[in-house]
Amino acid sequence: MVSNAREELLRWHTENANGNAKIIHATERCAGGIIQAIGHFSLGPNTSPRDTTDFSDYEMENVSAGGEIVKFFLFYERWRRAEVEHSELYLASVKADFDESGILVSPSGSEPSLYDTINGMRSCYGDKQGKNFRVWVDGVLPTKIGLDTWLVKFNKWELHGVEQQGCVTTCIINTKEEGASGATYIHVHETWLEGYGAQDQSTWLF
Repeated sequence: MVSNAREELLRWHTENANGNAKIIHATERCAGGIIQAIGHFSLGPNTSPRDTTDFSDYEMENVSAGGEIVKFFLFYERWRRAEVEHSELYLASVKADFDESGILVSPSGSEPSLYDTINGMRSCYGDKQGKNFRVWVDGVLPTKIGLDTWLVKFNKWELHGVEQQGCVTTCIINTKEEGASGATYIHVHETWLEGYGAQDQSTWLF
């Protein structure tokens, strides 16, 4: 029960559920109260990736194809905003999550290797520092296509100032490869969402 529950619900709790270990009265309001309950009853992760400053805190047993995608693009956003340290160790860790022979089919039709794309991140460190730049994904749909292999489809968005760019992305991810995070990107394919293609495609790296 969230902290800002209606008066009649609070009264019901006092009269009928006080001391019931299966019902808690959260200290947080609205969605925050629900997230608090998820943590209290150990129903799953109760920390937003955006609230995590060190992704190494994420435990390996919680590896999921969709979760790895969210984590990668948050790192990508922070890298370009210079909100993480400019470190070769960071890039080496990210690179370890990509298959050496993997290919990125970009929205423009070019097909660089995944390794070359990660290497290209060096030159864009901090290029969005102090600017209105955000990256997010939605509609994440993972489909298991093998013992440890997932086909994940999602929409990936970037906000550059007032211009919003978006593409449909399909990834093949192996969750038992020896990547730094426990998941390895095998292939990535991106196609512009209608009406959301980048005017300057040089700003779209990944």
